[in-house]
Amino acid sequence: MGGNTRVVVMLLVGAVLAQDDNDVKAAAAKEAPKKPSTLAPLVPYLKVWEHIHSKDQGAPKMLLLLDDEDAAEAPSWFSTVAMKYKEGRKKSVAFVAVKGGKDAKNAATRFGLLEVPAGGALFACVPSADGSGYSQMFDGSLESGGAGSRARAVKAFVDGVLEGVPEEERAALPAFPEPTRPRKAAAVTLDEFTHETLPLRCYGVQAKPLCVFALLPAFAGEGCPASVTALAKRFANDPISFGCVGAAKQDAFLAAYGLDAAALPAMVAVKAGKRPRFAKLEGNALEEAPMAGFVDNLLGGGATFKRLDELPDLEAPYLLDKDEV
Repeated sequence: MGGNTRVVVMLLVGAVLAQDDNDVKAAAAKEAPKKPSTLAPLVPYLKVWEHIHSKDQGAPKMLLLLDDEDAAEAPSWFSTVAMKYKEGRKKSVAFVAVKGGKDAKNAATRFGLLEVPAGGALFACVPSADGSGYSQMFDGSLESGGAGSRARAVKAFVDGVLEGVPEEERAALPAFPEPTRPRKAAAVTLDEFTHETLPLRCYGVQAKPLCVFALLPAFAGEGCPASVTALAKRFANDPISFGCVGAAKQDAFLAAYGLDAAALPAMVAVKAGKRPRFAKLEGNALEEAPMAGFVDNLLGGGATFKRLDELPDLEAPYLLDKDEV
């Protein structure tokens, strides 16, 4: 094979390999998922509040409710208009499209529409710092005409919003569901009440509106059972002070709650104040299910409370005869 022939063959092989490489890249690009638009993102109904009040703060929002349930992105003409109000990363107006179908219909209801009109519905939303604000509906057609004419009409509408909407043309900005925020776990309130701490932490100024404590057939100082600790953790976010009481030899204290030593262990709930009241749980009182049901009834208003003439106090340990339990 001559030198020139070898050069031609090498060039042809290189061209074929390059074409194959280009074909592979093109196929990969075709199969790769398309990135969602940041100019006019498509969002579900439950994300509308976030885009109106949280994202791009200070900028008016253009909310397009789509009538096409199968649309995977906002119309190209809508994104084209959005581009005109973005410089670098800053948007002077933010554009958002709401998914067609149930999402758009739910949003439409907030604006007082029974259904999403053909072609969709467009609203200018201008939020204020206190969470209120105003809105204005685009009164042109989003169905008739070409994409260019729709884009020009919407741009004129947006420019009008930026110039200022007259008071008489403003409608109240409707409320949308706010995002669910995780509930902050409260510190667990659990004490072994003694003759010194009971008046303060269960009946007094350091107590929550409801005090729930386990009565144990033991002297003070042995701590609270694990089941009571678990109960306190379970209801940590509720207005309850949890604790336990070593009630051995505390006959007068128990009698005030209609109990005696044979009824232990038991659980008592106390509402202190000018007219103190109590409710009690006896029998399997320190098992998880009965305790949780008892507290649920207390919180739900299903528990029966009895009046206390006065809040009973615990005897000091040194006054108790510990030889017999």
